[in-house]
Amino acid sequence: MIENPILKKLEDESFMDYHMRLYDNMSEYGTDKYINAELLNKEFGSSYDESKWRKDYALFTKFRDYMATKNLDEEVTKKYEEIRIESEKEKIRNQDQKREYKKLIRNQARFEKIKDDIYAAVLQLESKKPITHSPSIIETSNKEGLVLLSDWHFGMDIDNYSNKFNKQIFNHRVNELLNKTIEYGKQHDISTLHVANLGDLVGGLIHVSTRVQANEDVVEQTKYVSETLAEFLSELANTFPNIKYYNVAGNHGRTSPSKNDVGIKENFEYLIPWYLEARLRKFDNIEINNEQDGFIIGKILNEDVVFTHGHYDRPDQSVTKIPQLTGIIPSYIFSGHIHHHYEKEYGRTTVIVNGSLVGNDDYAMQGRFGSKPSQKFMVFNDDGLECSYIIKFKTKGD
Repeated sequence: MIENPILKKLEDESFMDYHMRLYDNMSEYGTDKYINAELLNKEFGSSYDESKWRKDYALFTKFRDYMATKNLDEEVTKKYEEIRIESEKEKIRNQDQKREYKKLIRNQARFEKIKDDIYAAVLQLESKKPITHSPSIIETSNKEGLVLLSDWHFGMDIDNYSNKFNKQIFNHRVNELLNKTIEYGKQHDISTLHVANLGDLVGGLIHVSTRVQANEDVVEQTKYVSETLAEFLSELANTFPNIKYYNVAGNHGRTSPSKNDVGIKENFEYLIPWYLEARLRKFDNIEINNEQDGFIIGKILNEDVVFTHGHYDRPDQSVTKIPQLTGIIPSYIFSGHIHHHYEKEYGRTTVIVNGSLVGNDDYAMQGRFGSKPSQKFMVFNDDGLECSYIIKFKTKGD
């Protein structure tokens, strides 16, 4: 029999109370009359048959209930009530544990099923829409590039005073971003291109305004964005010698509107790397790096860098919190989340915040803040950051 501390007699518990507790809580403890008999015999130093303890319990119960209804002994009744309350509390604790465990298993099963479906969908898609790997590039320089992707919020349908955004405009902006990345990369003779997905590529379901504006559910959003990324990376892999992709989940992809209901890993954007690994498995010049605990530590030439979404720390806080957490003082911290361009030096660390692809949504308009949609491309050499491009996209009125 497995030793479980809850099945042992408590230090200040009488043998009768112990006897009653074991039989009162058999379903919660996962025991039966034979296990109870074994426990009681061990504690009492006897070898009685299980029927003895079972019949004693029946007699105790009958007498206990009689005393409780007749109120014959206030002290005994009070003790019985204390035992009953403790028993109920123990039941509730066990129920809570079982519920949380079932929730964990359910979420794991759900994500595993989605992963299996994604892999099957990729195999089916390849026969209809193959991605060709035909690299013909020779590494000739020591320069490296970095393109930041963040806050695409695909799935949202926006039409306000300053911005219009839908599936068609999304595709156009991503295609423009791809062309500019290739243009600047070739111009600077990039050997390794770092592609950092800083999160919130899907619109998700966390805000009321987001749910109202979303024209596709979050699973479909994740699938479409994943395929868009796969095609985006394949074009880059056929243009540049080496591609290093980093995947950081944002807050819009979480599986519940309430951040208190889910853990860090319960996020649909964790499915994106699974899709990419399956779709791009024939590309030997693409390296896929997934986050752990909300950030990725990377290296661009001689510079230590950190990629994060930005919803856990404000830009001015990240420069102190992240080194405390990682033990590394990075040269650069790259993030998104706040939807506008931002760069500032803090001693040895420069914080660089990417803009958004989506532009101003209803939330931004109501708060009277926001900026033009943009993403960033940077070039690094042995001395550090050589230059930075803000790739801006046209909106209403341009």
